[in-house]
Amino acid sequence: MASTDVISNDTGSSEAGGAPRLAPSPSKGLPWFGQVFEALRDPIGIMMDGMLTYGDVMFFKFGPYRYFLLSDPTAIKHVLTDNAKNYVKSRNYQGLRILFGQGLLTSEGEFWKRQRRLAQPAFHRERLAGLATSMSKETRRMLDRWRDEGRSDGCAHAEMMRLTFAIVGRTLFSTDVDGDSSAIGEALTVGLHWTNDYAESLVRVPPWVPTPANVRFARAKKTLDELVFRIIDERRAQDDFGDDLLGMLMSATDETGKERMDAKQLRDEVLTLVLAGHETTANLLAFTFHLLSEHPEWDRRVAEEARAVLGDRDPTFDDVPKLRIARMVLEEVMRLYPPVWTFERQALADDVVLGYALPKDAIVGISPYALHRHPKLWENPEGFDPERFAPERTEKRSKYAYLPFGGGPRTCIGNAFAMTEAQIILAMVAREHRLTRVPGHRIELDPAVTLRPKTGIRVKIEPRAPH
Repeated sequence: MASTDVISNDTGSSEAGGAPRLAPSPSKGLPWFGQVFEALRDPIGIMMDGMLTYGDVMFFKFGPYRYFLLSDPTAIKHVLTDNAKNYVKSRNYQGLRILFGQGLLTSEGEFWKRQRRLAQPAFHRERLAGLATSMSKETRRMLDRWRDEGRSDGCAHAEMMRLTFAIVGRTLFSTDVDGDSSAIGEALTVGLHWTNDYAESLVRVPPWVPTPANVRFARAKKTLDELVFRIIDERRAQDDFGDDLLGMLMSATDETGKERMDAKQLRDEVLTLVLAGHETTANLLAFTFHLLSEHPEWDRRVAEEARAVLGDRDPTFDDVPKLRIARMVLEEVMRLYPPVWTFERQALADDVVLGYALPKDAIVGISPYALHRHPKLWENPEGFDPERFAPERTEKRSKYAYLPFGGGPRTCIGNAFAMTEAQIILAMVAREHRLTRVPGHRIELDPAVTLRPKTGIRVKIEPRAPH
């Protein structure tokens, strides 16, 4: 094990009298910069090594900032739930705020509570029944297109990005946005990488400075804004806002029954939902087809379940609870490849977690990618084993050991939407096709704001024998 050093703060390091301990940290690192360049070079690797080498509460020095990594469910519960009032989104979310504004992902305090209350009815269970039909129809359109084009290969990630964007268009806007999918996908890619680079910068260049990266970001943001504002303006010109997600957001009022979201607030929430309902679900499904290609016995079980539950018809919302194997597979994929691989909070005041001091202004990192591979929490953590998500085994596990949708009051509002969408798509695709990874195609991870396959996932698309 590598040697450690400790932070210097006002709480002291002696355990006598119950004083908080100092968290361990790598002793190696450049003066002032600490481990910042190692983090830039391999962000996932430094999180994994930090957890395995220094324990469940440890810290990195990133320039002038202290970054504490928590990998214990009790510690995580303390920050996300028990003492949540002491923590806000960290400074590293500023780039996301520039791109997505004050949506549910980035807003804080009373404003966030208000927006959450306004948006919550759009995600009630009874709403999902109608949305599931749109998910099924758009998936059928994709499968028909594969048949008509005679598709025998392709990129699973690109196909899922196109499909989930089409589903967002139908469920959120009641609009066919397939023609915009390529431009939106490219704009989101540019925007997310810019926000990630902005977060990692010790010296942040203001977005209005015309550097090449800022110019590309401005174009991407303009593309996203033009699409969203166009759809909002078209809807506002109608007498009836409609009953899709956008219509519900436009009709929602605050507790006084008078105030509604203005165009800027709608834009921010819509873009946030596009990211959550499009990007993250596409990443999950792409990695799912990759792992099923590596584990054909589970690919066969998913296909057999889909045929047993659905027969020759396409799924409805009532079928989703019956697709248990599909759900187990998806949950295991999110364990190994969580769409949001790390997230952060910042301490408003000194705190103590598991006996370790967390000073005011410390950045607290929680990495689902590392947490989901913790050998104390998971047997054979690197292995693919969907059985670990069988109900009888899930009940025994701390819910803070598994955080694909975050935790505490800020758990993702669209988690049921995302799982319904993913189960429907996986069942329909697996029933009719087997996607096998093209030999020699290397899967590389792109750990930006979300966890993507950097070079896509090239697959052969093979029709299954008729049912």
